[in-house]
Amino acid sequence: MKTLFIDTSTVNLIVGFSDNEKNVYLDIQIGKNNHSDHLLNSIKKGLSENNLSVKDFDRIIVGIGPGAYTGLRVSLTVAKMFSWTLNIPMYTISSLDVFVTGLNTDGIYLIHTKAKKDHVYAKVISYINNEYKTLREEEFMEYSKFLEISKEYDYKEILDEEKYYFNHININEKLLTKVTDVTFIEPNYLRGEM
Repeated sequence: MKTLFIDTSTVNLIVGFSDNEKNVYLDIQIGKNNHSDHLLNSIKKGLSENNLSVKDFDRIIVGIGPGAYTGLRVSLTVAKMFSWTLNIPMYTISSLDVFVTGLNTDGIYLIHTKAKKDHVYAKVISYINNEYKTLREEEFMEYSKFLEISKEYDYKEILDEEKYYFNHININEKLLTKVTDVTFIEPNYLRGEM
């Protein structure tokens, strides 16, 4: 099964192509609110290098958020366009779960990505025997609150946009949600009062 993976919810622009358990193409770029300038070029580059077209993919996986407003809209718009025009099934994955798709060591992991004004998007998961379990649901919070929450867990690591375990080749199907109607799917902005 050929899969196109894209996520632009954080400073990391991620584009990956896989064919079953084989890596075909992976591009991770660090950006500054400019993913819209680079996403399509990265996809085109991968297609050209591998003699592929978008219609060759059997599914599309896109990071749904939480994350940056514009970044979320960029990747979701591209995924929706490809899915709708080429009738390719689309799946979403939490952009926080993107950072744990390559885990291979059991433990509790705290995950956070930057939001605005000293806030973060965060969640807590356990990974035991290849099984993911959410211990604390996704939240938008002050970074200081995240630090307090971290004291409640005997965690293995804190993961963020610089330290993560990403693997687009073998994403656990339990982390995915199939989109039944691409016209109504919206990003998970997960914003609270500031």
